[in-house]
Amino acid sequence: MKQNNNTAPILVTAGSTYLDIDAYACAVAMAELLRLEGYEALAYSNASANYSVTPSLSEDGQVLRALPPHFRERDARYVIVDVSDPDYIKDSVPLDRVREVYDHHVGFEAYWQERIGDGARIEFIGAAATLIYREWTAKGLKDRMSPATARLLVAAILDNTLNLTSSNTTKEDREAFAALCAQGEITPDWCAAYFTEVQSLVEADLKNALMGDLKRLRDTEILPPRMAQLCVWDTRRILDRLPEIRGWFEGPDGWMINIIDLQEKCSYFVCDDTERQGKIGTIFGVTFEDGVAKTPVSYLRKQIIKKACY
Repeated sequence: MKQNNNTAPILVTAGSTYLDIDAYACAVAMAELLRLEGYEALAYSNASANYSVTPSLSEDGQVLRALPPHFRERDARYVIVDVSDPDYIKDSVPLDRVREVYDHHVGFEAYWQERIGDGARIEFIGAAATLIYREWTAKGLKDRMSPATARLLVAAILDNTLNLTSSNTTKEDREAFAALCAQGEITPDWCAAYFTEVQSLVEADLKNALMGDLKRLRDTEILPPRMAQLCVWDTRRILDRLPEIRGWFEGPDGWMINIIDLQEKCSYFVCDDTERQGKIGTIFGVTFEDGVAKTPVSYLRKQIIKKACY
């Protein structure tokens, strides 16, 4: 840590739009680590958790939506997890009070390195959770991590690496996953149970699941300005509801949905903009039929953005 003043409170938070399991788990784990180091630290966000943060994993009070009265927010420093784009942070975090950033979405490394130096830990890796576990290891405190926090990080790695099958999965992701499974007392059927719970939550409230994981893109001629993402075990029941889904996305600007099918190890791109279909099809080697294209491998949204725009 760059700062030795343990009296300054620290808020660990992510973007202001929504919390997925990676952001949620990272905030909880980093706040726990900081408290072990003697800091007054809280995981905090007023954003809603999305479907990947399941009831069996989350607990009341893990990520606070309101700060306790004694917490000196005016003096607080910030640790940002799972996001580094200033435009997704600036409305909820004073950028000049950020001390560290942990993110696996690249593109803003120079911005943060100029401001906080080695406090910027931004690299293309499977999950931000792996970067947080790296900190626990570097501090020699990994054996003191609570089992509940370890299970959150396990779910974050699973979700962000598509059950360890995506091309962005690194050796470090796999090593962190194995160590955290031991720490969290994960049983052989635990991972399948997690994805089954996620699927049930998605189907029970599909509109909010989609809108809760909607990202707005800027300065891209290839991808539409709105891109939603779902990660489920079985896509068929989602595709059956496309007429209903299309109605939710009506508007003046274009949209696309990346539906990741963990069972088939592929993605289904849904996009009704014929001009963009051609551009996307050329880059990813797919053909759209009735606005849907099946990819030969699975893609995370961040991989789609990187492949199409960089």
